[in-house]
Amino acid sequence: MSEHDEGVEEASLVYTAGLSPRSWSALARESMDRLGRERGWRGVELYMLSYENLTLDSEVASGTFSSSSGGAFTVSARVWTGERVGTAVESVHSKETLEELLLAAEEKARTGTPGAFPASPPASTPLPTNAWRVATDFSRAYPCAERIVKEVLPPGVVVQALVVKQECTGSLLLRSDGVEVFRRTGQEAAFLRCETSRGAVVDAVPLPPGTAKGRNDLEPIRARLADAVAALEGPAKQADRTLPLVLRPLVAAPLVAGLAWLLRGDIATATPALVRAVGRKLFPSLLSVEDDPLNPRGLQHRQLDDEGRPTRVLRLVDEGRLVGFLHSEETAARLGVESGGRGLRDLVHPATPTALNCCILPREDALPADYTELVARVENFSTMPTPGTVSLIAGGWEVRDGRRVHRVEPLELELPVLETFRSLRGVGSDLAFFPSAEGCGTPTLILPPPGG
Repeated sequence: MSEHDEGVEEASLVYTAGLSPRSWSALARESMDRLGRERGWRGVELYMLSYENLTLDSEVASGTFSSSSGGAFTVSARVWTGERVGTAVESVHSKETLEELLLAAEEKARTGTPGAFPASPPASTPLPTNAWRVATDFSRAYPCAERIVKEVLPPGVVVQALVVKQECTGSLLLRSDGVEVFRRTGQEAAFLRCETSRGAVVDAVPLPPGTAKGRNDLEPIRARLADAVAALEGPAKQADRTLPLVLRPLVAAPLVAGLAWLLRGDIATATPALVRAVGRKLFPSLLSVEDDPLNPRGLQHRQLDDEGRPTRVLRLVDEGRLVGFLHSEETAARLGVESGGRGLRDLVHPATPTALNCCILPREDALPADYTELVARVENFSTMPTPGTVSLIAGGWEVRDGRRVHRVEPLELELPVLETFRSLRGVGSDLAFFPSAEGCGTPTLILPPPGG
């Protein structure tokens, strides 16, 4: 074991006080049961999350690198007293601090919101006796970065950043009705920022096991980067704003992430007109949107959400008709529907509706004869500076009779998500998923001219 790995192992023990999920479950059960009886609680829930990450920054020009790692162990408590529920979140390292957290949640319930104790999921999962973590691994991250430098970067490109990120989590959900759900996951991705004469182009690629040894195909990101850099270097003309826009997947991905945001239950409950549109044809028939937690091409695979609910395929838009939204238990209850298993949590916040592998379903719509093809997204400060509007700077080519004739200067686009998808003119077949767009997937999208 390397010195770096030893440090991560020691940190992991600090985060979880050296206790396995099964040990934490026994400790927590005793505290939950005793305090619940003494204080007359209607129900208790604890969500324990052990989190570790490793970041490797590669300096491509000098051939050097730096790395950092860290983690945390936090517990979220929900306590139901009377007709109300209270929530508290803290770092916990002992039985005493766990009980302090439960009492803090009870105090919050005094002024909390009304809420029913959730119904149990169909089954609990076995609790492991070993550690929480899926190990971060520096010895895997560095060869991945080396392979990307050799196989992905276009010749002569200046790399501003090449970052490999590993995130590992172990979560344990406990409820006073006996529910116990454990989940352990690990994710790894590489993020690239390459300099061009017209701005920085950004892309990312997931790194499943085997990437460092060459078992994973990096050709898609290699081709995307080569095309993007070629579009942003060399002579260019102003774009003809009377031509329709063809957004290739790298450019379209932030727009689809914006649509996934719009279809979250918490956004919907704050937008009554959107809720009233369920069941109606809100978009063109060529638009269908699905969130599939087990999509083999997707980047997030899971069978239960962080509230213990089974996940399932959700059709959100069906041939233009708005079918429903992504829900946590809370937002589903507010609208009187089933949650569908999309309540996800982070270190300090309660469960919120979150997409897993949200994507636009591919078609094979024909491209127009003449169009502006946008293949390179130039990095900007924020893709959604205003809620509901996606901001893009994108470069590419003018296409006449299906042939690229010249580069176009990058276009600055402000795209209201709802209106943009209502005006969608076509969907391609080249579906791709992107870590840099919250794991959302999209094929090529055809939009009307930016001038009207």
